[in-house]
Amino acid sequence: MEEALELARSKDTKERMAGLERLHQLLEAFRKSLPSSEVTSLVDVCLDLLKDNNFRVSQGALQALASAAVLFREHLKLHFNALVPVVVERLGDAKQRVRDAAR
Repeated sequence: MEEALELARSKDTKERMAGLERLHQLLEAFRKSLPSSEVTSLVDVCLDLLKDNNFRVSQGALQALASAAVLFREHLKLHFNALVPVVVERLGDAKQRVRDAAR
């Protein structure tokens, strides 16, 4: 997971997208609990990516958070106050796909 998070932190858009894709694949295949520190790292990366100007990056971050919410509900509750304003902001995105992912 750390490798995917590192790619997602990259300055290069293609690398960020590759990191998000890998992260999404890992989350879809993951069936056990993660330590809260890794969930915190995931949330921190996604919060940064949600502010990205590239709509695909924002959409990917929202999809990763959606997968994480299903798997790690209790850990994500700790980050609720930080996540809600950023996700609500994405509801006003110009791209329909991003608005759908935010919902």
